[in-house]
Amino acid sequence: MKRRKRELLPKTEPLKHDPIEDTEYFKAIIEEVNKEAESLVEPEIRCGRFAFVEREKKRILKEKNNIDWKTTEEMNPNWDFI
Repeated sequence: MKRRKRELLPKTEPLKHDPIEDTEYFKAIIEEVNKEAESLVEPEIRCGRFAFVEREKKRILKEKNNIDWKTTEEMNPNWDFI
């Protein structure tokens, strides 16, 4: 029986997220943190912008809210994010 190429690819795991994201406090502040992080990243950056914004979010969460949050990249080391 002939197999499709997709069937031969290794199975990928779903993306993981930091469990702190499920807390009520995090949910209450994250919208404002997202806005601030977006505003701090240069608008000309397009490729890889996601990583820059997440690094800013991590810094803001630690400095202003004393939250040690793990970025999507940190939680998913086997994934490549562009």
